[in-house]
Amino acid sequence: FWERIKLYMMPPKHQPDFSFLRHVPLRRVHLFTLVQIICLAVLWILKSTFLAIIFPVMILGLMVVRKLLDLMFSQHDLAWMDDLLPDKDKKKDDDKKKKKKKKTVVEQPDSDEE
Repeated sequence: FWERIKLYMMPPKHQPDFSFLRHVPLRRVHLFTLVQIICLAVLWILKSTFLAIIFPVMILGLMVVRKLLDLMFSQHDLAWMDDLLPDKDKKKDDDKKKKKKKKTVVEQPDSDEE
């Protein structure tokens, strides 16, 4: 999030080589970051007022906002900018799937043996 905020103030030729910038246009990245900044500001202001009692409900409202982002952005863009599983967790999940696949292949008996 912070890296994407810093992109607002950086000229394109000085931007670091982030993987999401290779796959998502800069304008879309800025729009996504702006939506996140607005949500953060709304939650911060809400928390600072007498309406802080409904703060947990607003956290649930963020799930609705996330679903509405599906209308504004493609799944490809969202996967690169707002991945639900960070890379290290994805690697662990992929390793588990590979181990399961190997076990099922090893456990299946050959039909020729009968």
